Amino acid sequence: MKKAYPIPTDTAVSQASASDPQNSAWVSANAGSGKTHVLAQRVIRLLLRGTDPSKILCLTYTRAAAANMSNRVFSTLSEWTALGDAELATRIETLDGRQPDRETMRRARRLFAEALETPGGLKIQTIHAFCESVLHQFPLEANIPAHFEMLDPQMEASLFSAARRDMISGTAAGDAGLAEAFATILERGSEHGLDALLAEIVRKRDGLRAFISAAGGDGFQALFDEFRFRAGQTAEGLAASVWPLPGFLPDYFITFARAAEAADARLVLNNVLPYARLAFAEDDPVRRLHLLAKAFLRADGKPYEPAKTFKALLDRLPDLAERYLSAVDAILEISDRLALFRMLEGTRAALIIADWLIARYEHLKRARGFLDFNDLITRTVNLLARPDAGPWVQYKLDQGIDHILLDEAQDTSPDQWEVVKRLAEEFFAGLGARDNVHRTVFAVGDEKQSIYSFQGAAPDSFADSRLLFSAKVRDAKVTFADLKLTWSFRSTEDVLAAVDRVFADPLVRRGISHDPDPLTHKAIRSDAPGYVEVWPSIGADVVDEPDDWTQAVDHAHAPAVRIAENVAATIAGWIGAGEVIEGRGKKLRPGDVLVLVRKRDRFVHALTRALKRRDIPVAGADRLSLPGHIAVKDLIALGHFLVQPEDDLSLAAVLRSPIFDVSEETLFALAGERPSGLSLIASLRQQAGESAALAAIAAQLDTWSDEAAFRPVFEFYAGALARDGLRKKMIARLGPEAGDILDEFLSFCLAEERTGLPGLESFLSTLENAGPEIKREMDQTRDEVRVMTVHAAKGLEAPVVFLVDGGSAPFSDQHLPRLMPFDGSGQHWDGKGYLWRSAGDVANGFSRAASVRARELADDEYRRLLYVGMTRAED
Repeated sequence: MKKAYPIPTDTAVSQASASDPQNSAWVSANAGSGKTHVLAQRVIRLLLRGTDPSKILCLTYTRAAAANMSNRVFSTLSEWTALGDAELATRIETLDGRQPDRETMRRARRLFAEALETPGGLKIQTIHAFCESVLHQFPLEANIPAHFEMLDPQMEASLFSAARRDMISGTAAGDAGLAEAFATILERGSEHGLDALLAEIVRKRDGLRAFISAAGGDGFQALFDEFRFRAGQTAEGLAASVWPLPGFLPDYFITFARAAEAADARLVLNNVLPYARLAFAEDDPVRRLHLLAKAFLRADGKPYEPAKTFKALLDRLPDLAERYLSAVDAILEISDRLALFRMLEGTRAALIIADWLIARYEHLKRARGFLDFNDLITRTVNLLARPDAGPWVQYKLDQGIDHILLDEAQDTSPDQWEVVKRLAEEFFAGLGARDNVHRTVFAVGDEKQSIYSFQGAAPDSFADSRLLFSAKVRDAKVTFADLKLTWSFRSTEDVLAAVDRVFADPLVRRGISHDPDPLTHKAIRSDAPGYVEVWPSIGADVVDEPDDWTQAVDHAHAPAVRIAENVAATIAGWIGAGEVIEGRGKKLRPGDVLVLVRKRDRFVHALTRALKRRDIPVAGADRLSLPGHIAVKDLIALGHFLVQPEDDLSLAAVLRSPIFDVSEETLFALAGERPSGLSLIASLRQQAGESAALAAIAAQLDTWSDEAAFRPVFEFYAGALARDGLRKKMIARLGPEAGDILDEFLSFCLAEERTGLPGLESFLSTLENAGPEIKREMDQTRDEVRVMTVHAAKGLEAPVVFLVDGGSAPFSDQHLPRLMPFDGSGQHWDGKGYLWRSAGDVANGFSRAASVRARELADDEYRRLLYVGMTRAED
């Protein structure tokens, strides 16, 4: 059991002020400083002061966080029902800061039942769940089906796959505009680029939908107007505008060439003149511009230094340097404009595809009465913003909400903030229908832990919203508490000192916080020993590969594998030696260890293998690709064989898998010794007469073939896994985690049945091409080493934490999104715009600026990831 430490006076005062129902409060809390505890205290104090449970709205970011908050509130209230009067009075006085009277005591004992019996329950939920409830209340005003159904991730993937199939069919069916857009994308971005584009369209569909709606008219001419390209302008016309070349008219170029030959200027003769002569003889403007750039610019795209490059010619041509710089300026300017123009042409093609794909997806979704998670937020924002229905909806919601509490506020996206702002719009608006009711807004978060930018979270939103709400509250002459919680209940002084030291440098602290002051963390566990160790980095060794290809391949020289072995050996040594966690008085267990990484790469698999070899229990991967798991691959192979019985490779995989567990020797006899032209299934049937085991396999395959032809996909696979024992066989071979994967596989079968095309063949195509990534919740009660990304570890903690960094840069140009968002001028459309960057696009001013900005944001988030990772450690 953890030792109880006295809470410092300033922390107690801050917690009391933050949880005081009379204050609206904004709490910036360091990691481990008791954010959820304060929020739960505030809810209980609101209930204790007589607030109707239905009038309290608690919003958080994840279901796990909502469940944690709810458990804290209800566990306290349930305890109160059984306490004696003296102890209950002490608890209430400690919480509320005043001696309870008889009525307060009676109310405290009834709170648990009241919270449970309130219609709809105490509203502690994710913001998505709240928006879903709003849309169910006002479907007519939101223009959605009254009994809409939510798409889960598997169903969403299946529906997008169907939309993609329809889009490709539409291209083949003669949609000229779509076919031309496809050709442009494939020409400039390859098939891989098309796949990457479609994936980004799925992720950014809401922003793209708004942009296409605003700027999609007249062939997206508004996009060209934004960058000052007139209608009808062409790449050839742009390139031709640099000809004749300023400073180097044809007559002067002849003079320049003769002077270079006479002076034997080797650099000019070797580097400049060959391409320049080709350029001056070229008629195609685009090719000519390309040749001029190769002639007048260095290989890195920068100008030569005239004083050095043309030193031998300056006596003969005194104005050469000036003429050269004039020519270079023109070449660079037009090359940059041409690169941007070609990017806009590609963007137009990408937006045509996006428009078709999104529209088709929306049609399929609407026809089935579905909404996805993005819809919950965007449709709620649109509903509240509608000039005709919005005020009425806000009025009705306003009647049922008096207090809004927001947890993990740093992870809230701008659209989600918009929902909160509109809900609280009337809270501090002055006299009104409910001017006699005290109403508050409470938010708690830590911008240093904002690591979900890929889901739309913006650290700036936390600070901006604080300024907005503080101004509104203070204008209404109501108390607003702007608080910081710096004392950590989680980590020891040594761990926190290491965190502060890492971020002491202002350059390293950039992007961590808007607060200009250095980070300061204080440990409640002031006397508890801690330990921070930095291991030397490991680089790759050069190892000669053996010539004998039959030898086992030994990858132990790879850095990731060597680090994994070191970590596993260290953990095994601690556990084997009975290492005691100082200050806790208990031996270290596997469940006390958390290994955090930036991404799920080779190291994760190497560490899992290394721990299992040492008989140390380790949790499976917290996230994995469904079609990438070996158990699912075996089921896919079975499906391919049943669709195409002549598929020898799939049948061989099925025979060798846990499904039949045929030995290598038997498989070789079936496949390697069969007559030429004989299929593997025919060889199997041929030898089945001599082997009862092979006869049973052939009979089972025939049974499954009949079932697959007539039964729905879910019914077929569910029967094979349960009735025919495949689930038991796979778990026996692959381990208990295979059971979770098979459950997810069956869920995907069911989702595909409800949203996709019927039949096993279309199911297999969808699974292999658009199979979902499965997120597995780590059970903290199991005594296993947990290996996960820092993102997945948010909100978790452990006595011992390993941070392992693969060493890759936080950002490279490959990380730059294909669809780059940018803020438009507002002259041609409102809101954000998007540009598509193909792999073959030449860099231009816009993409270079976007790359610099993306690099800065990635570096900032890398630092926040490091902060989150370091602060998971207790000891």
